[in-house]
Amino acid sequence: MLTIGGIVLAILAIIVATVMDGNSFGALIGPSSLLLVFVGAIGASMTAYDIKDFKNAPKAAIYAFTGKILDSNELVNTLMSFAEIARREGVLALEAKLKEIEEPFLQIGLQQVVDGLDADAVQEVLDIELQSLEERHQTQIGIFKALGGYAPTMGMIGTVIGLINMLGNLSDPSQLGLGLSVALLTTLYGVLFANLIFLPIGTRLDRLHQVEITAKEMAMDGILAVQGGASPRMLVERLEAHLPHSQRLGHKERQGATKQAA
Repeated sequence: MLTIGGIVLAILAIIVATVMDGNSFGALIGPSSLLLVFVGAIGASMTAYDIKDFKNAPKAAIYAFTGKILDSNELVNTLMSFAEIARREGVLALEAKLKEIEEPFLQIGLQQVVDGLDADAVQEVLDIELQSLEERHQTQIGIFKALGGYAPTMGMIGTVIGLINMLGNLSDPSQLGLGLSVALLTTLYGVLFANLIFLPIGTRLDRLHQVEITAKEMAMDGILAVQGGASPRMLVERLEAHLPHSQRLGHKERQGATKQAA
């Protein structure tokens, strides 16, 4: 929601500034300029990506506004409970609990542990998962950053075309002001699309990606600790090293909180 709020705030600033200067919004509406910038930017970006990548772009844009990632504290608690079960009842006892896990990455890793794979094999599987995730995310991030780069360029192209047409009709001086305003409108649209839509979405996706990768690397560290037979206390200490000091609760406090929640 913070992303949407930021975009709304930026648009509101433009609207308020326009009203304060006594300008008319009618002069800022130009369907042909909008078409040139939006469709032109998409067309230019499509030269670098497959159509299947663009089909996933709307879903990625929605994710930028609504995406959720692993809760690090909840992740530590979950892995702590699995370490307790593994130490008390054995690794095979974890299989009955796997269906309770909603996060696919965590479920895949623990399933490998239950299946008896060694640490190197488990890490290899999880590394492949992370690499695949990296490739998918970077493709969508790249699309929106490409759109953000091409939109101002298409705006400048529209402005040049408008200026050429204007200069070709110098016989009618009364149309010069109107022609110039229409020509500059495409530059405005290019800057607005780039800096209020495409680039913020790309930056937000990049941030979500970095946080998700960090959380899943922590999850992989915990999975390998469970596979190696680490005690719950050692696992908590190991995973809390990934967290800021304000979120480090310690094994006893987490264990007490988990029992109270149960």
